[in-house]
Amino acid sequence: MKTSKNERWSASFIRIGNKAVREAQARNRELGIVNWYSVNGQLVNDAAAPEPNPDKKLPVTSPL
Repeated sequence: MKTSKNERWSASFIRIGNKAVREAQARNRELGIVNWYSVNGQLVNDAAAPEPNPDKKLPVTSPL
């Protein structure tokens, strides 16, 4: 089946956009800027999770 001219045009726009996004994400990582994504409606980032510190105690707060 032949691909229509509009489908080829749309695919080329998607390729250009995807390339630009990958370059921007790589540039952000080099600068230490976190990239955020929406996965199943939840915002997530690609930053490394902080290491837990067992010596650090969380402050106790009253339930009021």
